[in-house]
Amino acid sequence: MNYVYVLDKKGKPLMPTTRYGKVRRMLKSGQAKPVQNLPFTIQLTYIPKTTVCQPVIVGFDPGRTNIGISAVREDGTCLNLTHCETRNREIPKLMQKRKEHRQTSRRGERLVRKRLAKRHGTVSSKPLERILPSCEKPLKVKDIINTESRFNNRLRSEGWLTPTATQLLRTHVNLLKRMCQILPATDVVMEVNRFAFMQLDQPNVKKCGIDFQHGPLFGTDGIKEAVSIQQDGRCLLCEKRTIEHYHHIVPRAYRGSDTAENIAGLCAGCHKLVHTSREASNKLKHKKDGINKKYGGISVLNQVIPFLFMEFEQMFPGHTYATNGWNTKQFREKYRLAKDHSVDAYCIAASILPEPKVELPEDTHEIVQYRRHDRARIKRQTERTYCLGKKGVCKNRHKRFEQKTDSLEEYVEKYPNFLSNLTVKKSQRSYNDLKRVLPGAVILYQGKRYILSGRSSGGKQYRMLGYGNQNFTASKCTIVQQNTGLVYVS
Repeated sequence: MNYVYVLDKKGKPLMPTTRYGKVRRMLKSGQAKPVQNLPFTIQLTYIPKTTVCQPVIVGFDPGRTNIGISAVREDGTCLNLTHCETRNREIPKLMQKRKEHRQTSRRGERLVRKRLAKRHGTVSSKPLERILPSCEKPLKVKDIINTESRFNNRLRSEGWLTPTATQLLRTHVNLLKRMCQILPATDVVMEVNRFAFMQLDQPNVKKCGIDFQHGPLFGTDGIKEAVSIQQDGRCLLCEKRTIEHYHHIVPRAYRGSDTAENIAGLCAGCHKLVHTSREASNKLKHKKDGINKKYGGISVLNQVIPFLFMEFEQMFPGHTYATNGWNTKQFREKYRLAKDHSVDAYCIAASILPEPKVELPEDTHEIVQYRRHDRARIKRQTERTYCLGKKGVCKNRHKRFEQKTDSLEEYVEKYPNFLSNLTVKKSQRSYNDLKRVLPGAVILYQGKRYILSGRSSGGKQYRMLGYGNQNFTASKCTIVQQNTGLVYVS
């Protein structure tokens, strides 16, 4: 049975109810008004004579991509089950783009300073030495005389976290605040696990009851069998034929290791192709890197969990508790519950109760996290292309960040006689509409609720979450709510 969440006249959460008939009568008579559809919440328009709220325990199953959160009454009855899908994996890519823009901008600034230095005669006659905090020996700078180093202020404060960890920390805190908006939470319980990577990769290191410490070689006869099991006995490159050879990604002649991270199983044809084609070799390395990035989420969690517990302790002083994965597993197996992130969150919250009454709701609320702000003015920009006839031979005057093709500067060095024959195709920009509706907005179309996932045809058509490439006419859609970051999908 699903609950209807109730707020008082001032917006303070009360205990939820399952008396649907009374809720309908209150809405019809004007004693209450609907606040939001998911989860369905009403707000009283009058001040009741008495309000009694029972203790509500919030359980957290922390994660990088998937987070489980639940709310449990003191008798063990579950009041809310929620699963959240985060966008934390996008943060490193966005930070890389930010780095590229920053480096491009700073390169332009350096060129300006060089031109001004030549004009005003402030170019040093001999190389200068600068001592930087991260370098053992001084660095030589020969272009411009500056009063002080521009790199002596790169100091990190105590408790500094990476942008990825900071975003994940704020996501967990915001989820707790969302839960406190609809339920009178009094206690918080979270699962605290510290994962040791050495124990994850060494099968000889065992600990009773902790299954995540079984390494990749556990239960196998060696490296080759472990690689075969990891690839399901199929060639890693073509993924069709069976494994016939085992290839070292970094050759042993270049001190490549005999570990599962450096060995790939290949068929005979792909093994020959890797040794003759650089493109095939790079593709194989890319695929193997994807398999090896299995502990990235665990590393971020190791950073976040101590700070997350401190944040919860500040919000609920004296009412924040910690449990571990072993206790969660015991509780789940005792009551024969399914393995799920939201169910694990319920087990975490109910595990501190003496004799809980295990009762789960019918449905689980789904939350998807969207990027809330996108202030990028430029949508896309093509590169300046130099053509010989109709064929493009090089791009840009100077090589941009991570450019693989030749620049004009490099092309002229190779072919100086063809410079006069080149034609220029200028770069073009397309701009974003700063007033556009961002993905994650709640849309009403023909009386039905949708979540915006994208736009097409210059914003004339909308794409909705879960409907693939099906188009919805924008003029017939009504925007109910703009993107709030954490959006209830179901």
